[in-house]
Amino acid sequence: MSLFSTAPLGNLTLANRVVMAPLGRARSDEQTRQPLPRVATYYRQRASAGLIISEATHVSSESVSRPGGSAIHDDAQVEAWKPVTAAVHAEGGRIFQQLFHLGRKAHPHRLPGNLLPVAPSAIAAIGEISTPSGQQPFPVPRALETEEIAQRVEDFRIAARNAGRAGFDGVEIHAANGYLIDQFLRDGANQRDDRYGGSVENRARLLLEIVDAAIAELGAERVGVRISPNVEYDGIRDSDPLALYSHVGRELQQRGIAYLHLIEPDTTPPERRLAPTLRELFTGPLILAGDFDRDSARQAVEQGRADFVAFGRLFIANPDLVERFRREAPLNAPDEASFYVGGDQGYIDYPFLEPRREAVAG
Repeated sequence: MSLFSTAPLGNLTLANRVVMAPLGRARSDEQTRQPLPRVATYYRQRASAGLIISEATHVSSESVSRPGGSAIHDDAQVEAWKPVTAAVHAEGGRIFQQLFHLGRKAHPHRLPGNLLPVAPSAIAAIGEISTPSGQQPFPVPRALETEEIAQRVEDFRIAARNAGRAGFDGVEIHAANGYLIDQFLRDGANQRDDRYGGSVENRARLLLEIVDAAIAELGAERVGVRISPNVEYDGIRDSDPLALYSHVGRELQQRGIAYLHLIEPDTTPPERRLAPTLRELFTGPLILAGDFDRDSARQAVEQGRADFVAFGRLFIANPDLVERFRREAPLNAPDEASFYVGGDQGYIDYPFLEPRREAVAG
């Protein structure tokens, strides 16, 4: 296999094995959470990726992140996403929408009625969140009642349906980075004693119910899942990651989903790496992510450790990253100050290797 060879994924054939990782850039409308016209330009510029995975997109009004974050839970948001998917498809690209719920990492100031965020258990995330009053500790969330969980599954179901209506080729269920699904998965955040807590099987139940709901809407070949077993920066940890994620891998294998997306840098200590185990348990396409460069990605693919490799920061600054990799050309440096704030600058003004005519988005 080569980083630049075509590859199957679900019911698609992708042009190469270079994936654009989900990157929240906070360029949507601050009130409506609808993507603005510049968002279509941004993704169209990067459509040479084998697959684009969109920024994490809220499935519910009770999941609200920084101003400018995007959502897909109402009809107006669906309509606003249509020019984005059309722009990518016009360039021959493919794009999945990443769906997520913040869970305990939201803040009452941003939620309707200043309600507490919800989580599996009343355990606050470690760290701080930006608010109009400055940085504040994450609040202690409200533990969901058992009967309330079905509505959160339904929120993901509707979001998956909306993603299909908006023209996305599929959806990625965000079960990583300490957000709601990850909070249910790991026993450091989930101390429930009902059917969603305790055993590995119970803690994985929410993820699998959401995956099943998305499959019912779109088909298994249009559903992917992202996990991050070694991410622990906000207190999201598990006492036995091997047992937990082995169970998840086996269950996702049975469902025949489009891919499994694993955040696991090559710098992960060998004793903590789960990619080899998951590669055996889940035989569908595996996407690896985590500080890869051209050479380490090429090695991962050629050695069969992954089918695809996802890049984040490199795609921010290099819309033509695939071509730069092909030519072994120099890379633009990202402007970190504009990652989450601003308009076109630091978003759609990074130079290409060769000048190109910019079409009008929409």
